[in-house]
Amino acid sequence: VAVHGAAALDRPVADFMTRKVSTCTPTDTVASIMERMTQGRFRHMPVLDHGRLIGFISIGDIVKHRLDEYVQEVESLREYVTGGV
Repeated sequence: VAVHGAAALDRPVADFMTRKVSTCTPTDTVASIMERMTQGRFRHMPVLDHGRLIGFISIGDIVKHRLDEYVQEVESLREYVTGGV
């Protein structure tokens, strides 16, 4: 809409969709998914299990997971430094 204005609403969705879709599986690492999303410059990725769509993962999911990891790491380091006090 930002590029084509209201005329975008009359165009088929196919005109705006990614043609070569990148997918992931439940066993892919968060780091590999994050890398592919960053390189491909997309925010959502279909998750396939044995060729069957089982869900979608978003860049927001990735960021939340990474932040949770960092919080746990900081807490572990804090406990280590303070001797668990």
